Amino acid sequence: MKDVQIIELFWQRDETALTEVENKYANYCFAIVWKILMNREDSEECVNNTWLAAWSTIPPKRPSILSNFLGRITRKFAISNLRKNTRTKGRICI
Repeated sequence: MKDVQIIELFWQRDETALTEVENKYANYCFAIVWKILMNREDSEECVNNTWLAAWSTIPPKRPSILSNFLGRITRKFAISNLRKNTRTKGRICI
């Protein structure tokens, strides 16, 4: 299915949009996350969060390039997850 058709499904609030976007872009988004996190569970969670974020933002936004739109969302989730996993607790060792 073409990106324009997938975006139209999002605008119609048709849940098959999620299936179509996952079929077409799951590997692409997973590759983005994997290069940042190198953790399967966290990567899968970020990709699933991407689908939810796309569902929440496409109306009113209408992305011109769906792959870039999804990639940007995925990367933000991955970086946020990386920061959460690598931050230190505010402990002071004396």
